[in-house]
Amino acid sequence: MKRKIGKAAIILGSLALIWLILGMIDVVPFLIELPQETSIRAHASLAVIFLLIGSWAFWNED
Repeated sequence: MKRKIGKAAIILGSLALIWLILGMIDVVPFLIELPQETSIRAHASLAVIFLLIGSWAFWNED
């Protein structure tokens, strides 16, 4: 189960990272806009959260 969560989080984190890069060059719009926060910071934090969950899932995998 932990491994499945990790794979899903890595895939979602990678997609969020790609969306962030494409949004920075105005290819796609940012969908996450928090009040009084920049769109880039909000979207980057989403990618970081998913990648951290993915790294937790593969920590000490024997």
